[in-house]
Amino acid sequence: MEIELAINLVGLAISGFISRSAYLGYRALGSPNLLRLALAFVLIMGGFALISGSLFVQSDAGRAVFTAGLALQTAGYFFIAISHGLKSSFDFAPQKSTALLLIPLAATPFVIPGNSIEHLVRSISFILLVYVSIETMASYMQTMRSNTLMIGSGMGTLAVAELMAWYDFVFPGAFYIPSLVAKVAGFGLMFVPFYRLGLASGLGRLEKDAQ
Repeated sequence: MEIELAINLVGLAISGFISRSAYLGYRALGSPNLLRLALAFVLIMGGFALISGSLFVQSDAGRAVFTAGLALQTAGYFFIAISHGLKSSFDFAPQKSTALLLIPLAATPFVIPGNSIEHLVRSISFILLVYVSIETMASYMQTMRSNTLMIGSGMGTLAVAELMAWYDFVFPGAFYIPSLVAKVAGFGLMFVPFYRLGLASGLGRLEKDAQ
């Protein structure tokens, strides 16, 4: 329990810092995209808070709080995907973005292991994270910016974390801690560009927003 709590608190702190940086960017640049990203990381931070709190709640109520925390984080990933989609529409041809979106959607039958709410929430998170990581890495191939690479890598690591959590359903207890570590590592990778730049769009494109 102590290890789980510590890892989740680290994730809460990192997501809180990113949210604050995105909000400061919104105040400085007036970009609605930054405001959406600030909201996204507030939701992710709230998810970490609920997941941490679930460790102190017994039985089914604790599981419900845990699932609610995952749902909040999924909502945060959704806002990140929406923000990315709005910006990428100016950078990629619509056909290309649509084709990339089909890749994670095609994997859906292999991702959803059952019909429980927790399974469904994790599956949606995985799909959103894979979509954003693919789009961001495609952007990196065009811009070759290190910040874009780190954020794309971070989103990809978060997708791996969700996949490991899925395997934990199949092999209970075997992948839970590694999935938590991978999740925090993913946010840690995104923390670096935010720390380096102070402000960011959440997709490694601060320079473009500032123009």
